[in-house]
Amino acid sequence: MDRPTSAKPWWRSRAVIGVLVVVLAQIASAAGIALDTTALTDALVALASLGGAGMALWGRVRARVPLRWR
Repeated sequence: MDRPTSAKPWWRSRAVIGVLVVVLAQIASAAGIALDTTALTDALVALASLGGAGMALWGRVRARVPLRWR
């Protein structure tokens, strides 16, 4: 018999976040707000880079096995 899984918060769902981004972009477009795609792309790349560095650092801090350098 499978154990019931607990529900995760909505903000941890990639599908929900993706839908929210699309809906917000459509609302902004309908309201006549023009997005500077170059600036948006640059900001997202910088955010992804920072997030990747943070994840790597967090993973190393929480690691249970030390690294071997040889």
